[in-house]
Amino acid sequence: MKRNRLMWLTCAVDGADHAVSDAAFLAAQGGDGRFEALCQATVWASSLSAPPESRCESCASAAGEPTTPTADRRSGLWARLVPRASA
Repeated sequence: MKRNRLMWLTCAVDGADHAVSDAAFLAAQGGDGRFEALCQATVWASSLSAPPESRCESCASAAGEPTTPTADRRSGLWARLVPRASA
């Protein structure tokens, strides 16, 4: 049985990581950079150099991952040197 893999994409609008299935990723190829996440949100993919703020709790729950809060992923040197641009 082949399991559907997930890709976590950082949304340029809300800054969160959202889970996108292989099928949704392939369906959006050649488009304008929008992907449908597991939580049904439209994800506008951000630059790979933009670190995510956190994972979407709805996507994590739908993916079967624990939804406990994690430490702020932007608390390091990079976050101090490069502020997040507002969307």
